[in-house]
Amino acid sequence: MPKVLRKIEADADVIRLQRLLRANGYCADADPPRGLFDQLTHDEVQVFQTQHLDRDGQPLAADGVVGRKTWWALDNPSGEAQRSHLSPRIVEGLSDPRRNLLELVYEEHAKPVFEDPDGSNRGPHIDQYWGPTGVIGLPWCCAFVSWALHKVLGQYPIGGRHHLGVQNMWRQARRDGLGTSEPKPGDVFIQIKSGGKGHTGFVVAISPDGRHIYTGEGNCGNRLKIGKRRRDTIDHYIDCLGAQADNFARLDFDVGAVDAQGTR
Repeated sequence: MPKVLRKIEADADVIRLQRLLRANGYCADADPPRGLFDQLTHDEVQVFQTQHLDRDGQPLAADGVVGRKTWWALDNPSGEAQRSHLSPRIVEGLSDPRRNLLELVYEEHAKPVFEDPDGSNRGPHIDQYWGPTGVIGLPWCCAFVSWALHKVLGQYPIGGRHHLGVQNMWRQARRDGLGTSEPKPGDVFIQIKSGGKGHTGFVVAISPDGRHIYTGEGNCGNRLKIGKRRRDTIDHYIDCLGAQADNFARLDFDVGAVDAQGTR
């Protein structure tokens, strides 16, 4: 016989989770919090996790599971709690376009760029990253990548478009033959999670052991920040700049390294 079915009751902790996600710029297109941990909530938790650190400064595991470390990040989504304490440096041996791109990323980072108000996906500097799209106030990591590439190259190298979505940008880059398996400073990193949602930013350095990349990424802890990620958490890379020999310097330039496996 079919099993007995009953209405699922709303869970107060899920309602709190959904409210915290919405307050930080996630679930913008969702219904008001209903207390059901549905697929949309799971997908938005994963994206939040790709963009935040735990209490110890470690990247959260982007698995959609809300444990105590993700709860802490939800309660401490920005400001000092989400600082990586990394010192930006431009490595030796880069081509001029790659050096120019990193200089632009670090120039923006030094302003500094924060969401204002917090969790709004907006700010005096952030609003410009949407370029000619007419869009504003949505998650902006991809918009920052498109804006920076256009500033350096004077054109949009990925399909001639100012991209707004990570998955669509990756698909177009793959069609254009821009995918690469060996990251270099100036390349774009791509993380794709369930439902096609994801996160992106620039590679700014590679660790000497090759296990980590340093990054310049928008919409991370509600700011533009310099971070450090394990290479095995990155799904794809895009090379829009070409012409780079493999003899660029590898560096560790962090203090209080974000160096461990992600945690929940």
